[in-house]
Amino acid sequence: MILATNSPTPVVEAAWIRPGAYVTTLGPKQQGRAEFSLDLPEAASLLVTDSLDQIGAYDPPNLLVGTSHENRLVSLGALRASEVYSAAPDGISVFFSVGLAGTEAFLLDRLAAQIKAERQ
Repeated sequence: MILATNSPTPVVEAAWIRPGAYVTTLGPKQQGRAEFSLDLPEAASLLVTDSLDQIGAYDPPNLLVGTSHENRLVSLGALRASEVYSAAPDGISVFFSVGLAGTEAFLLDRLAAQIKAERQ
């Protein structure tokens, strides 16, 4: 599932997302203005971003800053390098794009394909 809106309010509920799904959020994700609510990271077993530094640099702050979910975020590079492990087969993986020119969607697609191939 790809969330790519400019909505300042949540457009998806975590309960709508099936186990094992990958979610990429490209739209707003700041406190007071986000296309998802904290139920999404709460339901996820893996939280990934393309830049941990950028997550902390938003103004207003990223929706995850100051929550327990902030400490659960891992970098896409660390995941790709197998420094951290992917989600369980029935877990939800969420990618919080901070906008590195669209490469994150391509990389996540490749990563998802690799994980799927390894599980077969």
